[in-house]
Amino acid sequence: MAPLREIGPALADSLREMPYTESHTIHSDPDFPHAYYGDGAMLHDLDPASAREVLRLTGPDAPAMSVVQINHLGGAPARARANAVPFREARYLVRMLNPLQDGTGTGVVEALQARVFGVLEPLTLGRSVNFAFGRGSRTQWLHEPETQKRLAVLRSVHDPANLFRAQG
Repeated sequence: MAPLREIGPALADSLREMPYTESHTIHSDPDFPHAYYGDGAMLHDLDPASAREVLRLTGPDAPAMSVVQINHLGGAPARARANAVPFREARYLVRMLNPLQDGTGTGVVEALQARVFGVLEPLTLGRSVNFAFGRGSRTQWLHEPETQKRLAVLRSVHDPANLFRAQG
């Protein structure tokens, strides 16, 4: 970690060994129930101009607190498998989380996320199925069309009463 620490001053540096019983504290998430919206985009690439614009939109002047995480993808998870994991060819995953706090309404957060993911839309293969929450039945772009058809057949067989539907 020394080379990273030499780059410049850190806002926080909490790297340390910890017992497993403290692992839930790694991201400093609140320890009480809280409302938030989250979404993610699986990207075929991420250019510097788009990354800068995402940071500008979600930075100190943003209308709502934003947590943005960019993951570089590839390696073994990118290999094709016979399952429903979508967009394995994606090179980046951009995730965004917005707590609904201090009077920040869903409209403000939805507008901000629409702007951020709008910037990324030309690079987007689809959405991250593991990070799509707070949006009710918004399911577009979660799987490729062929996978979506296969999952619909499985759902009709195993959940004919539509018990596991999205609540909006």
